[in-house]
Amino acid sequence: MGKLALTRLLIMALVLAMAGGAQTRAQSPARLKLAVFDIELDDFSAGGPIAGESPEETARLQRMTALARELLAQSGLFDIVDGSASTDQRVKDHWLRKCNGCDADIALALGADLSFVCFFRKISVMEQNLDIRIRDARTGELAHAAQADLRGETDQSWSRALKFVIRYQLVEPELARRRQ
Repeated sequence: MGKLALTRLLIMALVLAMAGGAQTRAQSPARLKLAVFDIELDDFSAGGPIAGESPEETARLQRMTALARELLAQSGLFDIVDGSASTDQRVKDHWLRKCNGCDADIALALGADLSFVCFFRKISVMEQNLDIRIRDARTGELAHAAQADLRGETDQSWSRALKFVIRYQLVEPELARRRQ
C-alpha cells in the first residue's frame, strides 16, 4: 500500500503543478500543503485510560509534534500548515485518530491539500506503536499510512521511531521515485 499511496501523492502533485502551468517537466512537482495536527497518545496500558495523559507525556507529545513538523518541512515535499490552528473541538480534544477521517475536512478548511495525523499507541511502558496517516483533504481518501513498533517510553525511543517512519517510509521513497 505504501508505494501505491506515494504514487497517488505524486500524481496529485503533478496534477496541481500542471494546473498552475508554472512547472516544466525538468522541475520537481509542486509542494503540497500538509496540515500537521498535534501528535496524539492512544493509551491502552493498565490504568492509562483512567489516569489520563501525564504532564511528562503531554510535554513529550509536544516535542514530537515540533519534530514531525520540522522533518516534514525539511523534506522539501510539503509546505506545513499548523493543524492546531483549527477551532474544531476534535482537534482540541486530540481525537483525530478516532474520527474516521474527519481530519481531511478540517485540513481542507485550513487550506491544506493533505492532512497528517500521527499517534503513539501505548500498550505498556515497554511496548508502543507509532502510526501515521495522511489523507487527501478533498476526497478524504487515505493517501499514505505507516507504522513502527518501539520499545520504551522515552524521548529517544519516540523520536527515533518518528524519524524512521518519516524518513524511510515517506520521504526517501518519494524522493527516490522523483529522481528516476
